[in-house]
Amino acid sequence: MTDTSQRLWAIPVTTESNLKDAAFDQGYRIGPEQAAGWLFFRSASAPGEIAMAALAAVGPFFLSVAHAGTARELAGRGVETAFPSARGHVAAFTFSDLEALHAGVSQAYRLSLSLPTLPLERFKAELERGGIDDTLGDTEGFAEIRIRIGQPIFRQALMDYWNGACPLTGITDPELLRASHVIPWADCTSDAQRLDVHNGLLLSSLWDAAFDAGLISFSDQGRPIASPRLSDAAAENLGLSKATPLNLTPEHMPNMAWHRTRVWVRE
Repeated sequence: MTDTSQRLWAIPVTTESNLKDAAFDQGYRIGPEQAAGWLFFRSASAPGEIAMAALAAVGPFFLSVAHAGTARELAGRGVETAFPSARGHVAAFTFSDLEALHAGVSQAYRLSLSLPTLPLERFKAELERGGIDDTLGDTEGFAEIRIRIGQPIFRQALMDYWNGACPLTGITDPELLRASHVIPWADCTSDAQRLDVHNGLLLSSLWDAAFDAGLISFSDQGRPIASPRLSDAAAENLGLSKATPLNLTPEHMPNMAWHRTRVWVRE
């Protein structure tokens, strides 16, 4: 953990310009405001304020976030933490150079767009915009409308969360990526669960088909678990033996346990 209390209290003009670029390029275009060596920025589209600081013009650089979910995700993905964070924020992180800082700000922006409860809020806004009464219940016709509205929102949230790539194959072609529910839409108990990125995976089409059919599931550590019914040819084409474990969070685990119990084919 890096001690941010040793950073410069007055940010040099050149360094301030670099920090502004890192914020503006990634969607944080409201600001900056400066206090205690931090530059604060906000976004019109993403929730949660961020702040940035630097120990020197060449780094290290610090990113502080107010969004608790984003902070948990960044820490869970191995980003080095720093202390203390900016005023009113929940966590801060260290980056060695400007390129890494840009990537970190981009990741914070995408995560804040995808994490609960923003996808759910978008879903409700779309229902309201379409004049759809959300109190009608899950009649057949209404359920179809809800799916048609909700699935694109869920897919975009997963694209943001997984950085537009299947975490198992690295495939980034949107046409080959599927928004896979862990607990299927029809089996979810609420719209919040249906639109929660922790109840979804962004998978390439072959992995999605195997996951949906219960031929593949994942452990809490993110390791693929093959069903005895998965053929050797399918395992080879999936690249099962070489697959990198998924980076799952505690929020994923109850959903994945449900999939292992209810969907994964044991024999």
